[in-house]
Amino acid sequence: MVKQTVSTDVVIIGAGIAGLWLHNRLNSMGFHSLLLENDTIGNAQTLSSQGIIHGGAKYALNGILSKATQAIGDMPARWQACLKGQGDVDLSGVRVLADYQLMWSKDQLSSKMLSFFASKALASRMQPVAKSERPTLFQHTGFKGALYQLDEPVLDVTTVLQCLAKPYQNRIVSYPKDWKTTWQRDAKNIQSILLGDDLEIKAQHFVLTAGEGTESLLHSLDITKPSMQRRPLQMALCKAKDASQPLPAIYAHSLGSGSKPIATITSHFDQDNNTVWYIGGNLAENGVGKPLSQLSKEAEALLAEIMPWFKLPELEWAAHAVNRAEPKQSSLTRPDTAFVESKGNVHIAWPTKLALAPDLADRVIKQLTKQNLQLHSHNEDINLTTASIGDTLWNRAFQ
Repeated sequence: MVKQTVSTDVVIIGAGIAGLWLHNRLNSMGFHSLLLENDTIGNAQTLSSQGIIHGGAKYALNGILSKATQAIGDMPARWQACLKGQGDVDLSGVRVLADYQLMWSKDQLSSKMLSFFASKALASRMQPVAKSERPTLFQHTGFKGALYQLDEPVLDVTTVLQCLAKPYQNRIVSYPKDWKTTWQRDAKNIQSILLGDDLEIKAQHFVLTAGEGTESLLHSLDITKPSMQRRPLQMALCKAKDASQPLPAIYAHSLGSGSKPIATITSHFDQDNNTVWYIGGNLAENGVGKPLSQLSKEAEALLAEIMPWFKLPELEWAAHAVNRAEPKQSSLTRPDTAFVESKGNVHIAWPTKLALAPDLADRVIKQLTKQNLQLHSHNEDINLTTASIGDTLWNRAFQ
């Protein structure tokens, strides 16, 4: 027999960036939403993120403004409004690590690439950086390449989670991983979700934003389409062994001759305030399954290749494997946009990118409105455990 039954307007399952953003939006609109999490807030993909609010420039390096570039192009402006406390959600308490990113090549860019960067399509998003305004790392006389500034901020993801969770923390419910998830339904829709033998939650709508966890939820609902794909990465992390001589902070994409950045480096800070470089891009794509000894050797060689003018200090290395969970695509390609598909009153959602969380919330709310979501009164005194925010990767990775 179920020990407790509660009600809400919308149940959201999965407290990563997608679930938190939607939860904040719905509650601020006056609806009652409960966000369910069987781990810590942001524990998987969100806290594995580099915190980059992409605007699509890195997807246009082949000279073509793709669907992905256009879909994500408005996101930096939406996030910037939120950072000022003037957007859909209030992120004015977020720590901004960098107001913009850099994009550099160790060699001069081709005339074709220069023309594209200066085109009307990209001129508003990226600008060449004058020598006098370059960060110290790129003022070295040994740097002979090109340097551009991208209007794409980099955020401390933990503070993003804190800002999104705080206003409605009492409606973010933690439940044990080993609790079985079952569903009560009528002929048309899901009526409630049962968590173990202890808790039943009744709602008008149910939204799945659990990342990789969405796959098992779809199985429990007997939903076969949409299905999920995993695109794995193995990110490299490094920091100076001597914390008194840390690595310089850098937030940049390194360009080669291909259509993808060779490496994307962001800088973060561990509990000792030592600078940690978090390295994605081709290195992370190609590093899947490699032992740390091999990954770190390749990463150090890559850094020497793309920054030949900079002498690396003695480094400590770590690796972090993470799966990007997304709607299944042909040939496991990257989805272009945020994804929402509704099966009755169950809505399956993947943002596909941290930056697309606002767009995903728009899409879900549109579906809920279309299905006539009603505002009801619900008991606030539900006496359930609330979820906490997970530890940062910079503190976990080197242990």
